[in-house]
Amino acid sequence: MKIPYVVSSNTREAYSTSTFMRISPGEVTRKIVAEDFEWDSELTPAPLTYFAALALSRVFHRINPLQKVLQKDVDMLMDLYPADIPLKFSVPYIKDEQYWKRSFYTKFPSRKEMGVTFWKGKFLSACLQDYLENVNPDIFIEEDAVELAKLVSPYIYELGLKQLQMVRQPTPPIVYGDSVEDTCQFSVPKIFDHIPLEPVLAKLFNLQEISLIFGLNNLQDGYMTRYFEFSIADCESLCRGLEYLQYLKIFRINRSNLDCSKVKLILQNLVKKESIEELDFNHCKIGDYGMKALGGFIFIHKNVKRIRIANNRFKEVGVQGIAYALQMKPAAPIELLDFSLNPMSLQCATIFAAAFVRCKEKPQTLIVNSCGFHGASAEKMTGLLSLNRGLTRLDMAANNLSGEAEKTLIRALEQNKRVLRIDLRSTHISEETQVRINELLDRNKQLVGQETEASDEIPPLYLNEPEYLIWEYNPNNPDYIPGRYPERVPEV
Repeated sequence: MKIPYVVSSNTREAYSTSTFMRISPGEVTRKIVAEDFEWDSELTPAPLTYFAALALSRVFHRINPLQKVLQKDVDMLMDLYPADIPLKFSVPYIKDEQYWKRSFYTKFPSRKEMGVTFWKGKFLSACLQDYLENVNPDIFIEEDAVELAKLVSPYIYELGLKQLQMVRQPTPPIVYGDSVEDTCQFSVPKIFDHIPLEPVLAKLFNLQEISLIFGLNNLQDGYMTRYFEFSIADCESLCRGLEYLQYLKIFRINRSNLDCSKVKLILQNLVKKESIEELDFNHCKIGDYGMKALGGFIFIHKNVKRIRIANNRFKEVGVQGIAYALQMKPAAPIELLDFSLNPMSLQCATIFAAAFVRCKEKPQTLIVNSCGFHGASAEKMTGLLSLNRGLTRLDMAANNLSGEAEKTLIRALEQNKRVLRIDLRSTHISEETQVRINELLDRNKQLVGQETEASDEIPPLYLNEPEYLIWEYNPNNPDYIPGRYPERVPEV
């Protein structure tokens, strides 16, 4: 039994002999210390099996004894095998997790990982990531990449690339004689290509999560804008590779030049995959046209749950595309929408309010941190809680909710008994308001699991009235604030 791994360090420390006991007269004379697992390392010579295992550990690429020796000797070999055995020899035969953990920290000493349960997959994923991030695209050998991907594919479930090298750009032409040619370096045709991802992704049949960044790290003084661009050819190669991934659940492209045309091409290929559960396009350049495509994706897809589009470039038209998809009751079980860091106008707030008042079940989480809501727009965003019954979490940090929005938020929470969490950091609200909001949220937490009836302050008769529908759902009504109803004129 391998004591250092089977028995946790916390257990050994809890049952270890204290320093006071060790120096006591009865303990000092002991020759055998049972709680010291290596008490005899300097007293008796190592057994012959140790020296045999030491010799075998040096020739693993020629002799593989793992199927012929006892388990206790296999445990000894795992501690003696060097961490730099070529992957083509170690991957098919070594299953010991402690060996792969030691290999991971030997090859990547600067990386710290928490909560890893499958070290072999983690190490092999890091090896493939290191190869793809640092390979030179100009001398890229596709066969080597395919061979590595095929070797590690049974053990990899996630792949994250934090940078991708760019191909060498063509140099300006040289002027000969009296010919007049454009030699400006900025007039060279822009070709932003990286290594083709299709042959690599085609072999990773177990992949469930992809995270990509089309850019370079640690540029220092060598920064150039083109290092963060990528071409349609890159996008098409990526899409062709995605066709082979049958279990893909999470797809991310962050901090890249992902514009409307590219995101539309990607969504056209991902919409065919029912396994997709999360799309993450944070910190890109998606505009209104791309947001309309994303709205169509939400409306059509049946399983997508989380959409993250923080820090992009869409405005009212893009928000309207997402809002329209939500109001049409999409088949997808949307749970989370993240619109953070996107400046939104009063019209955007009106569209949001109209959509989320009509959405009764989904999504459950809306994140609109630092979107520039203030005044009337903040009042509309806080007022949507008065009629919405689907949200359980609303993040509105770093928006200005002072004034009327503060009062509207309290009135809305008094009626809403479903929301359980509201992030109001840096929103300029008073301490009294924060205390009242905490009380209302505690009330809602105690009501979890109980059936709650609609508040009497919301007239149920208005729900089917034409005047209410126009006032409630029309996103072009700038005077509408959720929770405030027009004066009802009695019929004569």
